[in-house]
Amino acid sequence: MTDTVSSTLERLKILISNLENILHCEIKSPPYQPRRASVAIIIRIRPKNLSQDDDYNNKFDSAESSTNKSLQIEGTDNEQKSKLEDFWKLPWVKDGEPEILYVKRALRQGDRWSGQIAFPGGKRDSNDFDDLDTAERETFEEVGLDLGNRELFIYAGALDEREITSTFGKNLLMVLCPFVFLQLTKETPPIEISGSEIASTHWIPLSIFFDPNITQKWDPESIDLSSRLAPNSWILQNIFKTLIGRMHFHCIGLPHSDVDGKTKRSLRLWGITLQMTSDLIDMMYQQNEIPPRRLDAKRPKFDYWDMNFFVWCFLRKNRKNYKKRISDLKTRRIIWAEGWREYFTAKITTYNFYYQEYIN
Repeated sequence: MTDTVSSTLERLKILISNLENILHCEIKSPPYQPRRASVAIIIRIRPKNLSQDDDYNNKFDSAESSTNKSLQIEGTDNEQKSKLEDFWKLPWVKDGEPEILYVKRALRQGDRWSGQIAFPGGKRDSNDFDDLDTAERETFEEVGLDLGNRELFIYAGALDEREITSTFGKNLLMVLCPFVFLQLTKETPPIEISGSEIASTHWIPLSIFFDPNITQKWDPESIDLSSRLAPNSWILQNIFKTLIGRMHFHCIGLPHSDVDGKTKRSLRLWGITLQMTSDLIDMMYQQNEIPPRRLDAKRPKFDYWDMNFFVWCFLRKNRKNYKKRISDLKTRRIIWAEGWREYFTAKITTYNFYYQEYIN
């Protein structure tokens, strides 16, 4: 366990360094779709003498925390490097277990991401100064954590922005901006859930994402595309079920305990949140290292072999390019992003082919 924790901490240090030194990909919103959203990826280090089942969050006290901060972290907001150097030297940090905060969204009718595992965040308002401000505001509204307080959290950097599209990538819905924060204090401030948006919160050990027995197990999340492609026509729905069938997304089951430590079950991580988590883990390797297979390496599959075969053929070139230039972190990120765009193009092309064949 000690070796695992030590290794995970070293990976976390590499992440912070890469976020500082590697520029993330920025995407400007087109005039026809100005909508943007932001999420916060919050990482804390849990001291080894506190298990996940301990009432960790309720141990935070403002007076005690103020004392801890003055003893633990020196410097101001303009001295982030010095803060981090002091932070990594703390005994409870050296022996601690890094964890990532996930939320389970509340069940809400009409919400595309209802009930899914996600990071705290939401849509940008006109009053937000920038995308980072959106992430901090939404996190405070949803879980009560003040990410703008630089004595509690350090803003580590941003991951690549991504376009969120409708089914089959036809329409741009928004541009999503992920930001990474590191908790500096030994105790986590109390989490106050917004019941209308968030059902529960979960701290997941970072080490889980380095276990291929968990991350590469094929346990898909299946969705019915017909209801999304033709929500108002049962005739077209039956046609789409015949042509396409269901779509199966790679999913990672996250073993965990709830914040209150009372229940234990598996969370299903998939979709956009899995892709962002994969980007995060990929940034935990040096630029000259060859990382293991990405968490989201398994592309979605269909019920029918011919659909899978055509999509596989379309992505053959991208797979070759990714393998040839995998040692370059920046290029690897670009090629992988291009791969997802090519994947959606392949789906649309295959879908159009079958649809025209069926209609004619």
